[in-house]
Amino acid sequence: MKFNFFKAAFTMLLCSSLMVSCVSSKKYEDLKASKEAQERELADSKAKADQLAASLKEREQKLAEMERAMNEQQKVLDNLKNEVNAALQGFNQGDLSVSVKDGKVYVSMSDKLLFATGSTKVNTGGQKAINQLVDVLKKNQQVGVMVEGHTDDVSVANGMKYLTDNWDLSVLRATEITRMMTEKGLSPDRITPAGRSFYMPVDTGRSADAKAKNRRTEIILTPDFTEIYKILGIQA
Repeated sequence: MKFNFFKAAFTMLLCSSLMVSCVSSKKYEDLKASKEAQERELADSKAKADQLAASLKEREQKLAEMERAMNEQQKVLDNLKNEVNAALQGFNQGDLSVSVKDGKVYVSMSDKLLFATGSTKVNTGGQKAINQLVDVLKKNQQVGVMVEGHTDDVSVANGMKYLTDNWDLSVLRATEITRMMTEKGLSPDRITPAGRSFYMPVDTGRSADAKAKNRRTEIILTPDFTEIYKILGIQA
């Protein structure tokens, strides 16, 4: 009887030990798996952080290159504007202006400076201004030139030879100035003439002053921006 009691107690103790051992082993395996999962997650996070850091560094470098290129282009524009201003400083400011807009230098000349009313032939004062501008452009060979003729919305007088409307007037004035510039030594492949008629006014008012502002020739100078185009991935 006593032997059976001890045998039963021993059996229960052995089973309890085995159960504790099984529980401890499972908990250990669970903890180990959790630790390994956290280590993998940490490694993935570190890889992602390294990737983001590399991407950020690349973007910062790109921005620095763009800023440098943009500063260089602004220097080119400012220098060109200053050269043009210096060459044309002897003319009435009301008849001529030089400005920078959209990465280009705009030289705006009034029709009073360049032409007689309804004429497409440049007068003496206008020829002087064009010649002095050409001298600047000869020193800046990488600058493209567009000559735009603009009129007011008053119809051309009847009986004007070769002139049907303001399209004709604006185009012929632009080509006349283009011809002058090439005759003074500017390469023809650098210049493009264009006529805008009265469709691009600078002043939409109906006064005489507003109409006078619209009668103008704009010579648009475009420096070579190949460097910034490359940085931005744009085909020049």
